Amino acid sequence: MSRVPLRRAAVAGAAAVGLLLSSSGMALAGTSVPAASATSTATVGIGTSAAAPDCAALSGFEFESTTITGAEVVAAGTLTNRGEDIGEHCLVTGQMNERTSPVDGEEYAIGFEMRLPKDWSGQYLYQANGGLDGSVSTALGRVGGGESGLQMGMAVISSDAGHSGSQNPTFGLDPQARLDYGYQAVGTLTPMAKALVEEAYGSAPEYSYLTGGSNGGRHTMVGASRYTDEYDGFLALAPGFNLPQAAVAQLWGAQQWNTVATSDDLNSALTPPERVLLAEAILAQCDDLDGLADGLVQDQAGCGEIFSVADHVPTCEADRDGTCLSEEQKAVVTTVFDGATTSDGTAVYSSFPYDPGLVQPGWGSWKFDSPISRDSVAVGYIFSTLPYAPALNDQALRDFVLNLDIDEANASIYATEGIYTESAMEFMTPPDLEFNDLKASGGKMMVIHGASDGVFSSDDTSAWYRELNEAHGGDASDFVQYYEVPGMGHVSGGPATDQHDALAALVSWVEDGEQPERLEAWVNPANEQVPEDWSSERSRPLCIYPAVATYTGGDTESAASFECVEDAGPEVPEFSDNLPGSPYYTPVQWMARTGLSLGYADGTFRKSQAVTRAETAAFLYRYIQPDFDAPEESPFSDVSENSGHFAAIAWAAAEEITRGYADGTFRPGTSVTRGEFATLLYRLEAPDHHAPAISPFKDLPVGGSNYEAITWLASEGISLGDTDGNYNQTAPVSRGHISAFLQRYDAFVTGD
Repeated sequence: MSRVPLRRAAVAGAAAVGLLLSSSGMALAGTSVPAASATSTATVGIGTSAAAPDCAALSGFEFESTTITGAEVVAAGTLTNRGEDIGEHCLVTGQMNERTSPVDGEEYAIGFEMRLPKDWSGQYLYQANGGLDGSVSTALGRVGGGESGLQMGMAVISSDAGHSGSQNPTFGLDPQARLDYGYQAVGTLTPMAKALVEEAYGSAPEYSYLTGGSNGGRHTMVGASRYTDEYDGFLALAPGFNLPQAAVAQLWGAQQWNTVATSDDLNSALTPPERVLLAEAILAQCDDLDGLADGLVQDQAGCGEIFSVADHVPTCEADRDGTCLSEEQKAVVTTVFDGATTSDGTAVYSSFPYDPGLVQPGWGSWKFDSPISRDSVAVGYIFSTLPYAPALNDQALRDFVLNLDIDEANASIYATEGIYTESAMEFMTPPDLEFNDLKASGGKMMVIHGASDGVFSSDDTSAWYRELNEAHGGDASDFVQYYEVPGMGHVSGGPATDQHDALAALVSWVEDGEQPERLEAWVNPANEQVPEDWSSERSRPLCIYPAVATYTGGDTESAASFECVEDAGPEVPEFSDNLPGSPYYTPVQWMARTGLSLGYADGTFRKSQAVTRAETAAFLYRYIQPDFDAPEESPFSDVSENSGHFAAIAWAAAEEITRGYADGTFRPGTSVTRGEFATLLYRLEAPDHHAPAISPFKDLPVGGSNYEAITWLASEGISLGDTDGNYNQTAPVSRGHISAFLQRYDAFVTGD
C-alpha cells in the first residue's frame, strides 16, 4: 500500500477530526464510569495528621519544566460519586514539557490536573485515562463502581498524556508525542505529582497507586513493568496491553465482516437479532456449566471446548430473517472469533471467547463501527512506522480499512525507521510481561477483564496470566491476580455484575497484607442491559483465574451461594505450539482430550504438518474403536505387519474406507488432500446423500471424483470451505484440519 509522505499537508483536515471522534474516545476506548451501587465495602487509607493544603500557595509551586495554570478550592458536594458528595479539595492545573514539534510544527505539552483532598489519607493515585487520551479527565480516581480514590482521601492526578484533543490522531506524526502517549508522560508526571503532594501536605505519599481502564488499563500494566519503584499497587481494568495488535486485528475483522455485510454499514454483517440468536446458542450449551442456568457463562474454558457456531447455531435455508445465520455468516463469525491472522496464518492478535454479552450495543460498536472511525486512525497515524496518515473523512477511512494490506500493517507495528526509534509494540506494551521487578519490589497488581469485551480480548489476558503463573512456579497470585467478569463488555456494561470495589481491595492487600481470595461484584441497577428477570441486587464472586464461580446452593441471586472452584476435569496436554487463541486451538485440545492424538514427545502438536495416508487411517481407527482382528498377512506390499499403523490400515482396507493402488501398494507416507479426506469420511459414514446439481464452492466442479463427499460435508457443516467460497480440495490436509474435521464429524454423529 502506498504511504502519504510525512509533511504538514498530511494532517489537513485534522481540525475536523472531532466530527469523527471525541477528544478521548478513540480506539481504544475511554474509561467507562458505572453508576452508583447501593453496596460498598471500600476502606479508607492509612490516615494522616497533615494539615489541609493551602490552595492559593500551590499556585506558586515550582518544578522543572512545569507551569502551574491554576489552583482553587473546590467545595464539598461540587462533585459526586455513587450519589455521594465528594469532600472539599484543592484543584491544581498545569502542564509540563511545553515544546514545538520540528516534525509537524504543533505545540505540545503534558497537561494535568491534580485534586488534593482537605482530609488526606497519605495516599497518592495516578488516574490513567482511556482512548487516545488528549483530554484531562476529572481526577476522581474512579474505576469499577466502588468508592473513588478521591473519596478515599487520595491525592489524584489525571493527564492528557502529552497532546490535546484537537491533535488526535495526528499527534502520531510526532515521535515524542508517541512516546509520551505510550509511557513517558506517566514517568514525567510521577515525580512532579509526588513533589506537589509533599508541597501541599508537608510529607510525601506513604503509598502510591496507579489505575485505569481500557487504554488506561494498558497504562497501568506498562507502569507495573516500567515504574515499579514509584508505585506500590496497580489496578488495570479491560487492559489493552497489546493495543497495537488489537487495533490491526480490528481492521482485519472489518475486512472479514464486510464479506457478509448487506450494506456499507458493517452492522449488517451480524445484526442485533442475529447476535441475540448467537447469544442464546451460547447459553444453551454453556450457561449451566457452573451449576446454575442464570444467564452468565462463568466457565469460559469449558464453553470454549464444547461450543461451535457451525454445530449449535441454526443455518438459514432461505433468506436471513434473524432466526438463523447463513453458512457464510457462520464461517465469518468463527473466523473472527478464532482471531486475526496474516496471509500465512500467523496470529496477529488473540481469539475472543464466545460469551452471551455480545448482545450489548457496545460490542457491536467496537466490532463494526470502531474499525472505520477509531482503529483506522490509530493504526494509520500512531502505531505504524512510517505513518500511513489516511485522510480524515468517513469514505477515505473506510477505503483505507477495507483495502489495507494486513500483512504490511502487522509488520509496521513492529518496525522502526528514521526518527521513529521505538516501534509501537515497544512504546505501547509492558517491556516485561513476567513483572519480575514488581515481584521483587513487593508491589501488587489486580487485573479485571470482561468476557464480552469487543476490542481487547479476555483470551489475550488469560493467556498472559497462564504464562505469568508458569514463569513464577505455577502460581503468581501472591503478587498479581486476574479476574474475568462474565457478560461484561469493554470496561463495564453488558448483562453482567460489573460493579466492584477492587480499588479498596487493592489498598487492603498493599497496606494490610490482606490478600484477596475473591472479589464481590454486583449489578448496576441503572444498566439497561441487565435482563429484567435478574434481581436488582444480584451479586456474584469474581474468582482469581482460572477458578470458576460455581453454584453450591441457596439464593441464586447472591454471591454467597457460589464458591470459586478450580477445574477438576481430566488433564489435557497443553501443546507448546497450540497456544490459546491460535487457529485450531479448540479442535486440537478436543483431539487430546478424547485421546485421538496426544502430540509429539517434544510437547508439540504440529498443526500445520501434512497428514499421511497411514496417519489418517490411524485417526479414524482410534475414533471408531472397532472390534477388529488384524490379519496375519498385510494386504499391501509396502505395509509391514509390524508397522505401528498396521491394524488401522488393514481395518480401513477391510471396510473399504481407503483403498490401495493397482500395483498392490498402500503408500502410507503419501500426503492426503482435503478432497481425499472428505471421501474417507464419506465412506466411513455411508450417508444417504444426493449431490446437488450446482456446486456449493467456486473451485469445485460438478461431478468430480470427490464431489459427492465434499458436498455432503458441506451440507452437514463438517467443512464449510474458506471465506472466499473455495474448498481447496487439492491442498494437503494438515493435522489442524483433521482435528477440525473430526470434531465437527463427532458433533454430527452425536447430535451435540
